[in-house]
Amino acid sequence: MHITAFDEVMKEKLIPIIGEQTAFQVKQIVEKLQLQRATVGHDITGLSEKMKKDFVSVAQAAVKGPSFNIDTKANEALIEEQDNRGGYLVSREIADAIMRIAASVGTIMNQAAKWEMTTDELGVPNYTGSFLTGAYLGVDAPGPVTGVTFGQANLIIKKWQLAFVVGNDLLSEANVNVADWLLALGGEALANMIDYQGFVGGANSGDPFLGILNYPSTTTIDPTGQKVSSYVLPTGSTTFAKYAVMDDSSVMIGDLEESILDGAAFYMNRTVWAKLRTQKDTAGNYILPYAGWAKPEPAMENHPGGGPIKPAGEILGYPVYTNRWLPAVGASSVNGFSDAASNPFVVFGNMRAFAFGDKGEMRVGQFESGSFGGKEIALADQRGLVYKHRHALALTLPRAFVVGKTAAS
Repeated sequence: MHITAFDEVMKEKLIPIIGEQTAFQVKQIVEKLQLQRATVGHDITGLSEKMKKDFVSVAQAAVKGPSFNIDTKANEALIEEQDNRGGYLVSREIADAIMRIAASVGTIMNQAAKWEMTTDELGVPNYTGSFLTGAYLGVDAPGPVTGVTFGQANLIIKKWQLAFVVGNDLLSEANVNVADWLLALGGEALANMIDYQGFVGGANSGDPFLGILNYPSTTTIDPTGQKVSSYVLPTGSTTFAKYAVMDDSSVMIGDLEESILDGAAFYMNRTVWAKLRTQKDTAGNYILPYAGWAKPEPAMENHPGGGPIKPAGEILGYPVYTNRWLPAVGASSVNGFSDAASNPFVVFGNMRAFAFGDKGEMRVGQFESGSFGGKEIALADQRGLVYKHRHALALTLPRAFVVGKTAAS
């Protein structure tokens, strides 16, 4: 085992702050980093041991001037909202390391098209006309000219922030173990937020982006006139469990053009996938092959251990990814969605048509005093850390997605 006593202490210390489940997930990331270093000599962050120690020095506020891969910045340039507090702008290498961790645990960070942004707004072109066919020429007659129409999806930068506190006793040394946890915390939180915004953004006031489930299917919000396709389950199918895995999946697959199908996948909550795995055919047999009943080419498969990154299974040859932010079975108005009539809950589409704009900077501020979660950290011998990252999300080709909804009645 590569997990250490320090890691166990770190997890227990973080549970009251970020919750037991999140602490466990971050611990899993740390274990993967340690295992990668033990087996291949490096981990997905791409950082050397010295770079990680220097990053911990940022959290300790031990660096008073320029150092290896660390730049000090004036207060006003770092934390605009609180210019009386100190902080540091970490190097692009550190920012990239956190982004790589986020991509290793988040669906959209892992699969979306990446766009490097040097400005706060970027117009991403997308073809909005009909499919090109050309024409046949007549004898001694000019051929027609086809106009190629391009629209634009706008990537507009927003600022994300993660704030948490760590005991000073855990920051007493600049070591790789501390760096693993600080990097993993940032990566896990960033991946979670981007998955939330990408799938259900717009469900709550203050959401800066519009998620796939909330993207209009009957009205348009941009000059290109594009909208996400919507598939409504047959009458009587008013709950998520009524989704007929073979019939409804076939219709959703048929709603996408052939050119988009290569790379397409199903996205749903793990509880919905659990219901689909137990569906039976008209003869009372499970559709999902079971033990010796498996057919040479099963129409549905289950892959244990799958989830946001690794497929949890397949439906008609297309991978199934589960994500906690998509509506769950039995949900009652969670992020605006319920397991009831006229609610979206399953997505089929090609995530390469979803754009993630990366501004690049990753900021880390440190606070020795102040109220975090209603507690004065100076009196608790703790230090507050604040991560900031600027990014943008946008659907560049809405028609590359089909959203499945329950019937109205």
